[in-house]
Amino acid sequence: RAIRGSANIGCIIWLVILGFVGYVLYKVVPVKVASSEFFDTMQEQASFGSIKDPKFIEYEILKKADELQLPIKKENVKITKTTNAIKVEAHYEITIDFLNGAYKYVWKFDPVVQRPLFAV
Repeated sequence: RAIRGSANIGCIIWLVILGFVGYVLYKVVPVKVASSEFFDTMQEQASFGSIKDPKFIEYEILKKADELQLPIKKENVKITKTTNAIKVEAHYEITIDFLNGAYKYVWKFDPVVQRPLFAV
């Protein structure tokens, strides 16, 4: 029984694939978590649309975007309040650099939340 110290090439290929998938997840998951948390904030703020001023809702949304380090400015947020509904929109994009800028992926987000207004 000789011990040669050779590795199976299939194992090495699977380790490379696993490392690549891990790297992609490392780059993508924080962006997805931040955008999901931002969407939750939009939903929460729209729920209070009947008792809050649209300018205050916009302020709260922009404050959360700054806290999450999302590239959202006042121009990217649109709040429309009618007599029976409120609509909150945000349009932004995040560029994810892979392999130190060798590949750049632009991820576009366009979350829209629409809630009915209830008389308070």
